[in-house]
Amino acid sequence: MRLLSALLPAATCAFALVIEPTAGHIRDSVALSNIHRPSVFSWLRKQSSILTATEDGSEDADFVAWLSLQSALSFEGILANIGPHGANVAGQNVKPGVVVASPSREHPNYFYYWVRDGAITMRALVDEYEMTGNASVKAIIDAYVDNVRSTQWTSNPSGQFGRGGLGEPKFEVDGRAFVGTWGRPQRDGPALRAITLISYVRALQHHGASIDSLNYLYDLIKPDLEYTSKFWASPGFDLWEEQEGLHFFTAMVQYKALLLGEQVSSDFSDQGAARWYHIQANGVKQFLLSFWDEERGYIVETLATARSGLDAALLLGAIHGGSETVFPMHSDMVIASLQALVADMRLRYPVNLQDSYDSNDVPAAVGIGRYPEDVYSGGDLINSELGNPWFLCTAAVAHTLYGLVEYLALSNTGLMITNLTADFYLPFISRTIEPDYYDFSASAAWSRSATILGFKPGSRETEQVISNIFHYADGFLKIVRKHSDAEGNMSEQFDRQTGFMRGASQLTWSFESVLGAIKMRQRAVEAIKKRRAYYKRF
Repeated sequence: MRLLSALLPAATCAFALVIEPTAGHIRDSVALSNIHRPSVFSWLRKQSSILTATEDGSEDADFVAWLSLQSALSFEGILANIGPHGANVAGQNVKPGVVVASPSREHPNYFYYWVRDGAITMRALVDEYEMTGNASVKAIIDAYVDNVRSTQWTSNPSGQFGRGGLGEPKFEVDGRAFVGTWGRPQRDGPALRAITLISYVRALQHHGASIDSLNYLYDLIKPDLEYTSKFWASPGFDLWEEQEGLHFFTAMVQYKALLLGEQVSSDFSDQGAARWYHIQANGVKQFLLSFWDEERGYIVETLATARSGLDAALLLGAIHGGSETVFPMHSDMVIASLQALVADMRLRYPVNLQDSYDSNDVPAAVGIGRYPEDVYSGGDLINSELGNPWFLCTAAVAHTLYGLVEYLALSNTGLMITNLTADFYLPFISRTIEPDYYDFSASAAWSRSATILGFKPGSRETEQVISNIFHYADGFLKIVRKHSDAEGNMSEQFDRQTGFMRGASQLTWSFESVLGAIKMRQRAVEAIKKRRAYYKRF
């Protein structure tokens, strides 16, 4: 007999579960006093078992149709904000290849070109070109490349080319420097731009280009890699442009840029640069570990901050900068951070107040804001001290969960639940644990990383958890659907009280984030199909 309460600190357990390891089912449950973490065992209070996916994998046809439509509309929304001919920017002196953050010009004025937003957005177009070979998309990317060349050499308040100027976060849409007061420098832009341009090199190679014909791209990539390699340990402003310091999102994309940079430099026979980037990437990798807060049990976005450290930027960092070597989307640390963020947001916004479970007994999705202490209302001059959920942050949760599903579906190691991820996984496990599980409760002294339960590959419980997490992820995109309009338009935020859109209209990053989540969902679906085909053989 084992007490599952022994697997977690006594002060944080909500219930004691008496488990018979040989039989593998719950014998009884008793309430404990001083409940501090009811989310861990709240699934016991449900009267019905948690949803198990249907054998034929049938889905909500209406939602699937919306996904297809929204994918196309999001791509159109991106194109509409790219100069000079985009529907939202045509005739407004927007330079070719410039990605405008939003057509909104007042309350707030987002009619600018942000290096970060442009690189992330253009990466979506590079992926589209690699997959389809679309000549029109290639022409837009080539215009962006030309704009990168001129932007890199534009003197600005952060400096000049080779003297800090690459850290400038935003420019006027006609290519001129923005000279107003701003949070500068921001050191994620050069890294993200390098990632996008390296991806374009690979896409062009995929379509038959020789490496020798692409030196013009390396001439643009190398300055960004040099900046990243020399300034990764220097403070700058975060992606929300509010805090100066050292940031997880920035370090993640810097690490990825340097990893990719090592390989691309070698391909262009720049071996000295490749060795330098390798050394610096190892330094960033070690530095990234300092963002894990063992006491809090999640990754913090900014070091030495007075804030809680919880931030949707943690997920965006895993999405845009994650690798198998450090903080991939499926890592326990990222999932624990996601769980902590969602738990906070569930109670923070009135629009999220609902039953903790949806009609299928899967944990209910909620709208996700940037971070708990956020007071930016999207330029609203009346309610200027209240933050709201953001479309891109809500989609980032879905994207991360689909990434986890893909990993679990392709994994042959089964499902291992640690103390760190118990809050996340336990709500997806049915009330009756089948005999086909491992009980690790007495294997070692308590630690966050200790495994407490394991389920064999292909077991009913493992398959059920994968399916339930997939449906949970769908819930976040359904939140996006609920608060966007019938034409697929998405602003920056939706109101914490009413759910109506607010802030910058037709935000490019909102479109990109939702499009990215839908594409990640497609990968998750394919992984589940492969898994089911594999286990049907036995």
